[in-house]
Amino acid sequence: MKKTLFNILLLGIILAFVSCGGDNTESEDKNIAKGLFILNEGTFTYANSSLTFYDPEADTVENNLFYKVNLAPLGDVANSMAIDENGMYIVVNNSKYVYKVDEKTLKYEAKLDGLTSPRHIMLINKNKAYLSDQESTGLWIFNPETMQKTGFVETGNTTEKMVRVGNEVVVTNWSNYYQPGTSNSTIQFVDIATDQLVDEMAVTAEPHSIVLDKNDNIWVLCSGGYMPPCEPALFCINPKTREIVKRFDFAEGDYPSSMAIDKAGENLFILNGGFGTLDLYKMSVEANELPTTPFVDSQQPTANSQSMVFSTVAVSEDGDIYLTDVKNYVQNGDVLRFDSNGNFVTKFEAGIVPGAMMFN
Repeated sequence: MKKTLFNILLLGIILAFVSCGGDNTESEDKNIAKGLFILNEGTFTYANSSLTFYDPEADTVENNLFYKVNLAPLGDVANSMAIDENGMYIVVNNSKYVYKVDEKTLKYEAKLDGLTSPRHIMLINKNKAYLSDQESTGLWIFNPETMQKTGFVETGNTTEKMVRVGNEVVVTNWSNYYQPGTSNSTIQFVDIATDQLVDEMAVTAEPHSIVLDKNDNIWVLCSGGYMPPCEPALFCINPKTREIVKRFDFAEGDYPSSMAIDKAGENLFILNGGFGTLDLYKMSVEANELPTTPFVDSQQPTANSQSMVFSTVAVSEDGDIYLTDVKNYVQNGDVLRFDSNGNFVTKFEAGIVPGAMMFN
């Protein structure tokens, strides 16, 4: 029995080592240029998340960066990233911690733990940040310099993505799976001076994406949920008056799942469609109806690819559009790059389940 247990543990260590691409015995020195970070979620409970970097100027890509620099796995289900003058922060959801690394070398500096289900970071200043949580009813407050928790904002709901508007942070209440009886169809307003919840608004189920446009309006994309009545919708909201400026309802069976906005705050890029067949749509913030023609069609073969399983979208400062293709959620995925007109530029391989993307 002891020998069997030992063999199981040994096999687990070997698999974790191999999944990180860990055939190096010495750490590598890096000096990261301007470009795009891709956080690969990996397979749930396998602790094989990874970090990819793409240099668009040189058209080069490097995978497994966190492991190569730190000779340690990133963890289980890497979810999101943030960056400021203090460093770069990587939220690892199922491992329940946040790594802080040097933004140029990616060398480990600190870790924030003692969390329940961390999701996304909103950096307020060099000494203060909010961290959303899928299981706790509120936002953690922590100091990015010291990587210590300093407080908690009670919201009564679990929290997801955030956007800052002046002296307030608007947070989406995306899931109530771990907190039955709480809302998964509201957005909430938090005063950053007092760290207090000051208001909330009803939207539809599962508001997961939120952005700020050139008119200082916020746009909230709701998947509509899995259980009927499903109401996938897009809201344009004036955050000062708390009024819904526009509401767009998607067709029955649609599942809008990701949204980004360009640097100018003029155009939205929305992934929408049925499960596993999401296409990319482009929509002006001045539009009065949803687009009906895909900007990028996931079923159109591109650069020797068959139909693709798009998951997330990001837009660079120069207008290039990046889409992650998670394929079958088991093998390494791809990232596809398109120009501002939707023309295919290139694609490159990332890690397993490429998800969050961030430009440095």
